[in-house]
Amino acid sequence: PPPAGAPRGVSIGNTRFTHLGGAGAVLEAGTKDSSVTRSSFTDLSSGAVYVGDTEPMPGAELTGERNTVAYNTISRTGVEYTDAVGIWAGYEAELTVDHNSLDHLPYSGISVGWGWNQTEAQKSVLRDNKVTNNRITDVMEVAQQQHDGGAIYTQGAQPGTVLSGNYINRSAYGNTERDGNGIYLDEQSSHITVEKNVITRIGYKWVSNWADYGIENTARHNWTDTAAPALGGRGSVMTDNLTGLDRLPAEALAVAARAGSRGGPVEQLRTDLARTGTATQSSTDATATADLALDADTNTDTRTLSEEGAWWQVDLGGVRHVRQVEVWNNSASVTGDFDIVTDGGTVHVSGKALRPTVIDLDSRTRTLKIVTTGTGRVALSQVLIHS
Repeated sequence: PPPAGAPRGVSIGNTRFTHLGGAGAVLEAGTKDSSVTRSSFTDLSSGAVYVGDTEPMPGAELTGERNTVAYNTISRTGVEYTDAVGIWAGYEAELTVDHNSLDHLPYSGISVGWGWNQTEAQKSVLRDNKVTNNRITDVMEVAQQQHDGGAIYTQGAQPGTVLSGNYINRSAYGNTERDGNGIYLDEQSSHITVEKNVITRIGYKWVSNWADYGIENTARHNWTDTAAPALGGRGSVMTDNLTGLDRLPAEALAVAARAGSRGGPVEQLRTDLARTGTATQSSTDATATADLALDADTNTDTRTLSEEGAWWQVDLGGVRHVRQVEVWNNSASVTGDFDIVTDGGTVHVSGKALRPTVIDLDSRTRTLKIVTTGTGRVALSQVLIHS
């Protein structure tokens, strides 16, 4: 048994946490079989819920086990400490993070695991954690200047851990660079299954597992509007994912609608008129060809040479009524001060393009051209055109 005073069987429920100068609820020092449920967290200086500690092998009496964070609503936390996570867990076993709603957070939504590139993260008490059926929207907020995170973030080897049924929408959406992910299996994240999640409007990758020492992860049966490189690390696999979607199918809509503390609306994707168009550009730098802006992958770039009046264009194959354009900048944020030219006129965009810059139009046109207004280059990861 845990030592005298170690928390066990604690239940926090139906509680409102607001206007606090630190975090909301903290379950630490070997807390076991405890829960934070059906509570609300808003206007906190730091994160909402913290579970566990950063000691990889703390001994049975100090290991956090079988704790639950479920059916909570978390909004606009991390007000002063903008690097705070909505729900953070360290070295935990059999943790359940289920049916929570998180929105408008400056940094990552849910984070489970610890250890970075340290050897200790390869073998710790981390195992059998479940992050399921959560609704995570408008996180990694660009205005807060936080970077290198995701709606769901993990670290360390976690055998038996599953991330499933989550609805993630608008993580780092509107950033200037590739900097925010949907599900981010960082550093030595290993033995994790990512399945049946709906992940849309993401500033960078829908799932990221870049490190060679993050091994044997699986991403399967997920739905997303973009594509991402294959998972890194030995033995990691991606199978039966529906990527590059411009409409969510009924099954995905149902999963997303059920996610969160009370379910909720789902942002349906808009049909992309440019997807079947033909792209050209004024010149090509290396292999960054014009068609890479039409491949439903925000990780591949078009790029012209730096020149006077550089341009990129898509021919829609016929006259279409265009109401909105999304211009997704490339990783270097070099496209700026450009014109969008259609048969109906020209719209000027000042400053750097974002991921994305969204421009409302009302034009009937066959072609849409993006033209620099001085000497420079056009460098884009994606252009979406909606009727």
